[in-house]
Amino acid sequence: MQLKGRPKNINMSDNKITNAPAGGSKTEPKGKKGKKAPVSPEHIAKVRAEREAARAAKKEAMMAQGIDPDFPPELQFIKRPILPLHKGENVEGFKFKLMTYNCLAQALIRRKLFPTSGDALKWYRRSKVLLNEFKYYNADVICLQEIDYIQYQSFWKDELAKLGYDSQFHRQASKNHGVAIVWKREYFVMTDKMLIDFDRESSGDIPPRTTTNNAGLILSLKFSDKVAQEHNLKKTGIIVGTTHLFWHPFGTFERTRQCYVVLNKVKEFSHRVNVLQNGNDGDHSHWYPFFCGDFNSQPFDSPYLSMTRKPIEYSKRAKTVIECSTSYTFSKMRDGEEDDAEEEEGGNIEKFGTDQPDHPVPQHYEAKDHERELVEQMQSLHNSLDMRAVSLYSVAYRKVHPENAGLDNERGEPEISNWAHTWRGLLDYLFFIRHWDFSDCKEIDSLESFERENSLKIRGLLRVPPGKEMTEHGQPHTGEYPSDHLCMLCELELVN
Repeated sequence: MQLKGRPKNINMSDNKITNAPAGGSKTEPKGKKGKKAPVSPEHIAKVRAEREAARAAKKEAMMAQGIDPDFPPELQFIKRPILPLHKGENVEGFKFKLMTYNCLAQALIRRKLFPTSGDALKWYRRSKVLLNEFKYYNADVICLQEIDYIQYQSFWKDELAKLGYDSQFHRQASKNHGVAIVWKREYFVMTDKMLIDFDRESSGDIPPRTTTNNAGLILSLKFSDKVAQEHNLKKTGIIVGTTHLFWHPFGTFERTRQCYVVLNKVKEFSHRVNVLQNGNDGDHSHWYPFFCGDFNSQPFDSPYLSMTRKPIEYSKRAKTVIECSTSYTFSKMRDGEEDDAEEEEGGNIEKFGTDQPDHPVPQHYEAKDHERELVEQMQSLHNSLDMRAVSLYSVAYRKVHPENAGLDNERGEPEISNWAHTWRGLLDYLFFIRHWDFSDCKEIDSLESFERENSLKIRGLLRVPPGKEMTEHGQPHTGEYPSDHLCMLCELELVN
């Protein structure tokens, strides 16, 4: 049968009928034996470059929206910028990034505390998001809290080692989570460490109010030969410590005692390091001392103020809250027994009764004589110690993000670092620890004097969103944050 219209080619090999011209009619140039002319290497390179540029532009546009196309949606997290200081100034010293992060211990997760978090709580997913955060921010020294012992041994230790980090972990035997310090082996070498058991540490004549099983860790990290030679550093290295203080709502007095222990142990460790590593010359300026962590205290309460505002004199809210906390009686079940995760994360074993205060932050509290004496004793204890802490965010954050510096406090701190279902506020800090000469240091150090007196520059601070930018639901949450805390980070330049 004759086909009407335009003739068609019949390809007998695959029985396909095409609209190509019959008889081998030429519609495009061909090479020898009917083959297409070869495409030049230049043309191939050009096409590949155009495609790569298009892919890069698309990725850049997505990254600008906080979306990394290399990760599936369930492993995404909100990426925050480092807000720079000293822009345009040449870097003359050694620059490194210091981070603190409460990663939310898997052992403490209870669905009732995270009712909107869904699959974001599952370890197989959270672990990957946390690891992606570490890769993205690429800090050189990281202080971690709420790190599960099992996960540290089976996951964190090896995964962080692959990224070039060495690490140390510490916990109390009765707890299944602890703290860790992580550092890049390219830049630092650990030369000494100190383990802190807050329940056994002395604090003048003030004993612990209850068993907390809180732990701390301090390391001396000596500059590697590479860093010392490249930057011609006269200093030896950094001292860095971390902790997670007592969590209890009525634990303000005990947290304030633990803050004394922090400062005192840094002093003790600095002396030991000087004796063993610096020839006992009595000069503690060989090392830059930092202490970071979750202090479970806000900038307007006595634990934070006792470290940073010296000499300390409790007044207003700080005085009311710490005096109220001395009236609280902790259960004897705490003493000598293993830590209970339910108790740790909020299911109090202590029962409210007629002799217990109603609220940890009352509008007014009339302290009894012995309670006032305890608080005055704590105040004197802190004022007797020739050490103080300077918050890196406090001295510099108003320079880079004034809209969120001192919103709810007088110390220039961000508004929040914890955004859980039931509570939101600032609990995490990066402190520089220094000698105190008993002069009046109640006001915030100016950035200029702080940098000049301590031979360093704050080059940048990781942006912390104010509460109005946060979601109504708590964290963690898929595509947002993998912990109920937000990591905090400071970029520092150490100069001779």
